[in-house]
Amino acid sequence: MFDQKIPYNDLPLLPPNFNFDDVALLKLVNKANNSLFELKGMANILPNSGILVSPMTIREAVASSKIENINTTVAEALKADVIYKESELSGAEKEVLNYRDALRKGYKMLLKDEFLNTNSFIKIQSVLEPNKKDIRKIPDVKIENSKTGEVIYTPPEGYDVIMNKLKNFEDYFNDNKDFDNVDPLVRMAIMHYQFEAIHPFLDGNGRTGRIVMILYLVLTKRLELPILFLSKYILENRDEYYKKLRAVTENGKWRNWVFYILQGVDMQAQETREKILQIKALIDKYKKDAQKDGINITPQMLDYLFSNPFYSQKKMSESLDVHRNTARKYFRELEKTNTVKKFKHKQGYIYYNRKFLDILSY
Repeated sequence: MFDQKIPYNDLPLLPPNFNFDDVALLKLVNKANNSLFELKGMANILPNSGILVSPMTIREAVASSKIENINTTVAEALKADVIYKESELSGAEKEVLNYRDALRKGYKMLLKDEFLNTNSFIKIQSVLEPNKKDIRKIPDVKIENSKTGEVIYTPPEGYDVIMNKLKNFEDYFNDNKDFDNVDPLVRMAIMHYQFEAIHPFLDGNGRTGRIVMILYLVLTKRLELPILFLSKYILENRDEYYKKLRAVTENGKWRNWVFYILQGVDMQAQETREKILQIKALIDKYKKDAQKDGINITPQMLDYLFSNPFYSQKKMSESLDVHRNTARKYFRELEKTNTVKKFKHKQGYIYYNRKFLDILSY
């Protein structure tokens, strides 16, 4: 019998002994898959869909970090990425940018190897938590209710136990032979629970698990880019998230948990699709305004302008491989069309795109 105060070394291996052949669940699977299919196609309407990854990832990182009570805003994190050196970042800003870098690292590993394994998960977590990296070896780790201090879960204990469960997890993650019986979106929900239950690290388990979910959608070709993010949905439904996780552990209520995750996929796919439409409309407006005013906005310039809504002459010079004086000239032209505004920072100026920032902000 499960006891929340005893290490859950008996956590069952994957796949779970549960029949997901449920009419309502399968209807939601189809709905969520359709929303993902539309999102995948919508990303291709942008001149360079890759420009979405960095700003949208920082947006996700802010929400994912807030779930763990690490608080900053999208604007602060995006601005920090342009303005500050690493030594000048606040703790929350550093955590958010680490999340962005961890997702990038995971995505690059996935593209290169076409799989992720336990070492991959460890590398992702080590970017998130460089001071608390690697598999936990400290005994008696307990998960407590943040309000009452009550112990609600004690994860598996012992290095070999944790590694064995992670090996089972990676095998399930990379197995693509059973999709006819269990859809990848259902499998993704199952794996997110399992990763949280294994709780392999001292810190960063939730954020690593959410990154792994995104990357699984890329692995299974549901998306080409890691641009579907669930953290906003989880943040807005946080109590339900933890309640349903516990219900799987204590009562085997897989259906409710999977239903919850599928609803999140459907909602966030639709929201991200709408964000892409707004970004596309803004790109088209800038092209039209520039043409009317006789300003030459190159594809490289557009990529730079939509990589982050905050800019500096130094960053533009490096990104476009132009002289700083040329970058200054570009910004003067962009100011004339109200594409950017500026504010003083130290000895220079920081420029920002308010309309793009508004699209990214919550």
